Amino acid sequence: MADSKKTEVRFSVDADYLAQLQQRLGLKKSSDLTKVALTLLDWASDEVVHDRAILSANKQGKDVHRLVMPELNNINKAKPNAQH
Repeated sequence: MADSKKTEVRFSVDADYLAQLQQRLGLKKSSDLTKVALTLLDWASDEVVHDRAILSANKQGKDVHRLVMPELNNINKAKPNAQH
């Protein structure tokens, strides 16, 4: 990927919120947090493309919650038999 284009992204976020999230994840730099967040969003959007639900549950597999993120509703689903 040495030849890939790079885009710099800038946004404002509450400093305490960012620090707490970085600490929870054990990350030193906000750029690392951004990479992790984009990786998770990329995975989630790919799951939606393939018509999969994103769920969380307790360790016993109960108390199931579905991720609700309106932006994921904008994704076009893959056609049946689509290769991944």
